[in-house]
Amino acid sequence: MILRKFFHLFLLTFGIVFNNLFGQNVEQVHMKNGSIIKGCIVEQIPGEYITLQAEEATVVVNSDSLQDKISEKIPLDSLPQKWKEWTKRNEEYIAVNGESLILTTLKFKNRTFNRVLLLEKGSLIKFLDVGRHRYTFAWGEMYRCVKNKRPDNLFSGIKDILVLDDGTEIPGQIIEQYPGQNLKILTDGGEILSFKFSQVKQIRAEKMSDRQNLWSQVQLLDKIQIKGEDLPLVGFISSRTLGKEISFEFENYKKRTIPLNQIVSYGKIPNENYVPVYDKILKEGEVLLNEKPACFVQLKSVDSYLLLTSAVSAQAIEGDTILVEANLEDVDNVITLVKAHIENVQIFKGRKKRVVSCPIITYQDLVQSPIGIDREVTPLGNIRVSFIVGEVGDYVLYIQGKEDYIVIHVIGKNG
Repeated sequence: MILRKFFHLFLLTFGIVFNNLFGQNVEQVHMKNGSIIKGCIVEQIPGEYITLQAEEATVVVNSDSLQDKISEKIPLDSLPQKWKEWTKRNEEYIAVNGESLILTTLKFKNRTFNRVLLLEKGSLIKFLDVGRHRYTFAWGEMYRCVKNKRPDNLFSGIKDILVLDDGTEIPGQIIEQYPGQNLKILTDGGEILSFKFSQVKQIRAEKMSDRQNLWSQVQLLDKIQIKGEDLPLVGFISSRTLGKEISFEFENYKKRTIPLNQIVSYGKIPNENYVPVYDKILKEGEVLLNEKPACFVQLKSVDSYLLLTSAVSAQAIEGDTILVEANLEDVDNVITLVKAHIENVQIFKGRKKRVVSCPIITYQDLVQSPIGIDREVTPLGNIRVSFIVGEVGDYVLYIQGKEDYIVIHVIGKNG
């Protein structure tokens, strides 16, 4: 149902992305009446209305047409998953007299909002709606649009390039817009610059990573309807010349220039081929074991054996996957994984020699008995190694250039 009395929006020049659908930051659309919508634009008809698929919405409505409201005290265990996640971040809203949350169903003349959290009451009602619900708003009342900074460890996706009237190009990420007035861009150099729309000639969109094709970096595909054409076009808006036209790119890499006055509606649909690529910024020589600084253990050399001590780098459970990430000078450095075995070894204690049964590896094991590992070089040039510890015992990982070893002690699933 269109809430024409309550909301109006402006045609956005960039798409909104769900964080848990695409692993990306959420964009916030701020309305003049105080509503804030987080989600994805699924349809826009200039001059008429705009529809968003909301991930979370703080909504302000006029109470004049409110017909009924029904409140429920819902135990935390019975809440939908989205609300359970929300309450963990907002414990102050849990009812004092029990592990529950009070949600209210609001019935208006033209629409019902099921199980929302009332924030304010009176002539204006303010409520929070958590979940993927659609909202359709009348056109023209958006105050601003804010987009969170792209994660530092994301090395794929789409970057914005502002082209100013004087021809200056500014690459970065558009992070805020006041429709028809100003926009802000976070430059690749880390500066935040603001410009009037009258200063901007064009906004281009280009892929960030040269290692991936464009279509694995586009989070949401553009879907536009053209006057006189039966089927909508699906692809990617690669540039917008403000007040004039767009450049539309198809998956076969053909392009089409479309005047703005020929476009009936805009929309966004999920891109099934989107593959975000994340990486870590590591110091030179830094090694992480399951995302924590790796502890290297010294092995005692006795004849041809390397004896494992009681010290280990980490403990794991049989069947666990181990991830090692390293910033090494040479990405071709040898990395070898072996499993220790028990041997009777002669060792000296003082002047006396005795035979001890202990876990060991040999230099020959490192060459002839390695265990298969998955290895790749990340976008930042780090080495990423992963493997499954499938048996109880001790695993030893050797990284060329490191004097000591990573030792992982694996216990059974039942301890």
